[in-house]
Amino acid sequence: MKVLLIITFLSVIIRAQVTGLEGWDLFIDPGHSQDENMGINGYSEAREVLKVGLHLKDILENQTDIDTVYISRTNDNQSVSLYQRTNYANTVSASWYHSIHSDASSNPNTNKTLLLWGQLNNGNPDPPVGGEDMSSLMIDLLTDGMRIETTGSWGDCSFYTWSDYCQESGGPYLYVNRNTNMPSELSEEGHHSNPAQNQLVMNEEYKRMLAYLFFWSFLEYHEIERPFVGQIAGQIFDVESEHPINGAMIQVGEYQYVTDTYESLFHEFSSDENELKNGFYWFEGLADSSYGVIVSAPGYYSDTTQISILDTFITFHDINLLSSEPPIVVETIPVEGDTLFPADNPIEIYFSRPMDTTSVFSSIVFSPFTSFNGYWENNQSLLLFPDSLQFETNYVITIFDESQDVY
Repeated sequence: MKVLLIITFLSVIIRAQVTGLEGWDLFIDPGHSQDENMGINGYSEAREVLKVGLHLKDILENQTDIDTVYISRTNDNQSVSLYQRTNYANTVSASWYHSIHSDASSNPNTNKTLLLWGQLNNGNPDPPVGGEDMSSLMIDLLTDGMRIETTGSWGDCSFYTWSDYCQESGGPYLYVNRNTNMPSELSEEGHHSNPAQNQLVMNEEYKRMLAYLFFWSFLEYHEIERPFVGQIAGQIFDVESEHPINGAMIQVGEYQYVTDTYESLFHEFSSDENELKNGFYWFEGLADSSYGVIVSAPGYYSDTTQISILDTFITFHDINLLSSEPPIVVETIPVEGDTLFPADNPIEIYFSRPMDTTSVFSSIVFSPFTSFNGYWENNQSLLLFPDSLQFETNYVITIFDESQDVY
């Protein structure tokens, strides 16, 4: 087995400290514990949100003047109850409580963001207020950064349709909103039951990017100007199959990043080398400048683009690569050598990738000669209708590409 050495080079800069959070502290609560709420590809909500929380703690402690950042758990072995989380936050008199989660659905195609803030059963925010305002900022940043749809920002009593529990307790519905003594909200960063999203959150840099979205929400709430972002992110896709590409190398200026591969990551979650892909890349710490972005991958033509870095948000740049492998005929009906195929049936030819339909059609030769008509399905499947085929006669169909090589 070929082993690919993956090295990620991220720019290292000395960041100016963000001021304005002095006197404020934050309690981060990565939801659940250990490996709870397994994603569809074997990566759990609990592991995902812990890493996001730890990245958020690191960003706040190293880039701001915040007093203290508390976190309810620090590793995948701890099991922490809801009571322990809220009691810890209340005991240290944290200024704010933020609970990080990802969502789940019976529909694997669903993938949305959601913010839930504490709400009383009369519709008003749960005092002390602040969760509603923070959520209204956070939902937009989280949705824009994840580039998915959103369910929106809701008071938890309203979202859970004024449940009997909410009516009886007076609200809020969610335990972490109801039992904390400080403003709070709970975020759902997409659906871990969505295969593509679950494969994205396996990537460590993707989780750090999510942490920045929460960080910027806190700055906006406090009316602190966001520092220059200097980030570029995106995904690398096969232009024909639209599947993410593993092992693609992205070069931005002097820095390089290699997208996840089976050897570097996905072997932890699958025994099938071709099952999992995300094609994700991310750089931080880039300057206010334009960069040449060069992307290459084995079996693909490379791509070069000039990109200007945005000064206010993540610069997203997705790249579609074209396979350099020649197409082949993967199936025919009839199969080669078939001697019982009805002469009045259409002939079906299936290619390994979408084709230049005009050039292929004009390059088809029947031997013995016969004229024919035909049509394409999805530029990849060709049906031929010969005008007349002789019974008990062997025919050879040849398709030449532009270099006269036979497909």
